[in-house]
Amino acid sequence: MEFIAQRRQRLTQLRRLRPQFSEIFDFYDSLYAFLAKQSGEFLRIDTPPGQVSVSQAQGFPLLQGESFQVDGPAFGAFLRALIAVLQRHGRQGKEDLGRIDAALAEGRFDPAPLFGAYVGRERERFAKTAAELATEPAILEYLLGLACSFALHAAREEGLAPRDGEWRQGYCPLCGGVPVMGELLGDEGRLMLHCGTCGQSWPGARRSCTVCGNRDEQTLEYFTAGDDQGYRVNVCRKCDSYLKVVDSREAGQNLPMDLEDIATLHLDLLAQREGFTRVKRDYAPGEGDKPGLN
Repeated sequence: MEFIAQRRQRLTQLRRLRPQFSEIFDFYDSLYAFLAKQSGEFLRIDTPPGQVSVSQAQGFPLLQGESFQVDGPAFGAFLRALIAVLQRHGRQGKEDLGRIDAALAEGRFDPAPLFGAYVGRERERFAKTAAELATEPAILEYLLGLACSFALHAAREEGLAPRDGEWRQGYCPLCGGVPVMGELLGDEGRLMLHCGTCGQSWPGARRSCTVCGNRDEQTLEYFTAGDDQGYRVNVCRKCDSYLKVVDSREAGQNLPMDLEDIATLHLDLLAQREGFTRVKRDYAPGEGDKPGLN
């Protein structure tokens, strides 16, 4: 899979650029080596064409919970193999992962409904299932998040894409995920947002907060760290949120943004020390006020 090969190549570069994160990079290299051998055939995606334009105009992403047809046994087998990788190379959550693995092996846990629940940000369902499995909800959500991200990246590589049309929301037009990073492109430095779930990108507005829509330039700022000029952090003093941004004119083109997120953990620490928080992925598009660029 091309998207896996791209990430493994970038890992090689990042090991030289950021040796302080070598242990984290080792883990992701093992994860990508596993994913490179997987097919993602446990997932089929249905997108009703008659509802697309109306949903998009109303601010809903293309994919909803009912879009996903998941082969439960195949998905369970994938999750068990993924758990084995996490237990070999990870440090945290091993007991919780072991309980999830046992429940899958014994047929006490059907993971298929949780795929759509993850994309739909149904936190209550995760909390309920985690309680039944005697695990931490965050561990269960992390596991499903890895699986969903892999499957959706693979589907995008096969041609899955949002429909053409204007999209001015602060969340992904394909799956509704929040941006993991922003990217400045071209001589004019236009902003693109990159989804942390499926990897889809969409245009953003440089002079607007992607979380609350604030356009007051007196409360919109950014900072950089040391000589690392290819990266910056956009902050909004109205809602106290932040977004990390890669300047591709300095850092390079076609970088996998999920890895750039990992390689810039020091920027998260700096932003959080100043009291800023990252947008949460439990926001449900279409419910109440929408964050965006309107």
